[in-house]
Amino acid sequence: MQIMKNTKLAPSLGIIRLDYDYPAAPGDIDHPGSFEYDVYYRVVPGFTFEMCQSGKMTEVVEKNFIKALKYLQYEKKVNAITGDCGFMMFFQDFARKHTTIPIL
Repeated sequence: MQIMKNTKLAPSLGIIRLDYDYPAAPGDIDHPGSFEYDVYYRVVPGFTFEMCQSGKMTEVVEKNFIKALKYLQYEKKVNAITGDCGFMMFFQDFARKHTTIPIL
């Protein structure tokens, strides 16, 4: 008798982070203890809150953003990617053009 193993991987989430550092409290998206599954973070160098709020990235930050998306999708193999700031809604279409997994 051959035992079949469940080879389905557990879900994981990728989180694009603004270029800032603060002590995240439990429950905050930037606190890894807020989730009951694997979460992988990637800071986008140069992507400040002010830039995010403006809805416009510099060319350098765009390249860093794409690198972050690719890192999360191909190296960490996350199932979906989201951001740690509500103003990242401005960049959902841009992100979707550079990845094939869901952008939330």
